[in-house]
Amino acid sequence: MSAYAEYVASVLSEGARLRAGLASGRTHSSIVAACDLLVQALEAGGKVLLFGNGGSAADAQHIAAELVGRLTVDRAPLPAIALTVDTSALTSIANDFGFAHVYERQLRALGKPGDIAVAITTSGKSESILRAVTVAKEMGLATIGLTGGRGSEFAAACDVGVVVPSTDTARIQECHITIGHILCAVAEAKLCGMELPLARASALGSKRATLDELLAVRAELKAHGRSMVWTNGCFDILHAGHVQSLRMARSHGDVLVVGVNDDDYVRRTKGEGRPIHALEQRVALLSALEMVDWVLPFSEPTPATVLERLRPDVHCKGMEYAPPNGAPIPEAEVVRAYGGRIEFLPLIDGLSTTSIARRLTG
Repeated sequence: MSAYAEYVASVLSEGARLRAGLASGRTHSSIVAACDLLVQALEAGGKVLLFGNGGSAADAQHIAAELVGRLTVDRAPLPAIALTVDTSALTSIANDFGFAHVYERQLRALGKPGDIAVAITTSGKSESILRAVTVAKEMGLATIGLTGGRGSEFAAACDVGVVVPSTDTARIQECHITIGHILCAVAEAKLCGMELPLARASALGSKRATLDELLAVRAELKAHGRSMVWTNGCFDILHAGHVQSLRMARSHGDVLVVGVNDDDYVRRTKGEGRPIHALEQRVALLSALEMVDWVLPFSEPTPATVLERLRPDVHCKGMEYAPPNGAPIPEAEVVRAYGGRIEFLPLIDGLSTTSIARRLTG
C-alpha cells in the first residue's frame, strides 16, 4: 500500500483543489446560470434530455436517474431522459447514419421547444455532441454544456457552458458529476417547494457557527438522512496529529463539527503562556481545513451541555480515552443517553501540542 500512498494523496489533493476553485469566479457563475436555466425549463413543463460519450454517457444516465428518482428526499419525479441508454437506437443510427448522428436523431424525435438539452463532453471536441447541440438550438431547446479546459468553443456554443479548468479527463468527470448533483439538488428543491440541503449553512458564509445555527444545520441533516460527527479540543498548535484525527473523524459521517475550547479554559488547564494562539486564530486555522465543516467555540469544561442539545450521531475522542485503560470521558453518559456512539481515533506517537510547545520555548 505504501508504494501508492503518494499517488493516492496527490489525486485526492488535486481533486479537492479543483473543486475548491469551482466555488469562485467564472465557473461558479456558470453553474449558477445552468441551475437557473434548468429550473426555468422544468417549471415551464419541459423535460431534460442528456447525452455524452463514454464516462460522460454514464454521467448523463446518473443525472437523469437522480431527476426521475430522487437525490435526497422523496418527491414527485422530474422528467429526464438519457439518450445514451437505448442500445437499439444507438446501434441502428450509428450503423445507418454514422455515430455522429446518434444523439441528433434522438433529439429530433424526442425534443420539443421548451425542453433542455444537457450535453457532456470532457474534450469539447466530440462530433456527436457538437452536432446534437446545434440541432437542439435549431429546434428551440435550451442547452447546457459541461466540458473541460479544452472545450471553451463548445461551451460558447451552448446557452450556458460550464468549463472545468483542467485537462485531466478523470478530474473533469469527477467535477461533472458534482455539478450534476448540484443541478439535481436545485431542481429538486425549487420544483418541489423545499429548501436546499444546508441552505442555512451556505448563507452563514463562515465555518464558525453558534450553537443555535448548528441546531438548524442538525435539523437539516436529519431531515435528509445525513449524519453529524463531533470532536473537540484546544488545537493550540495545529499539527499533523490533529490533521490525521480530524480526517478520520470526518470519515465517520457526512458533516464534521469541531468544538474549540476558549482562551480562559486553555489558560486554566494548560498554565501561563497558553494558549499560544488565541481563539480567533485557532478557529481560522481549523476553518482552513477541508475536512472541517463547522467550528464551534465553547467555554464549558466539557462539551456535555453542547452535546446534549446538538446530539451529533458520532462523538470522536483520541485513543488515550479508549477502554479499558483510557481516561474517563465526562460526556460519555450524555452521548449514550441520546443514542449516539463514541469512536476512538488513533494518535501519532510522540506528537502533541505540549511537546511541541516545550521544544519551541526550551
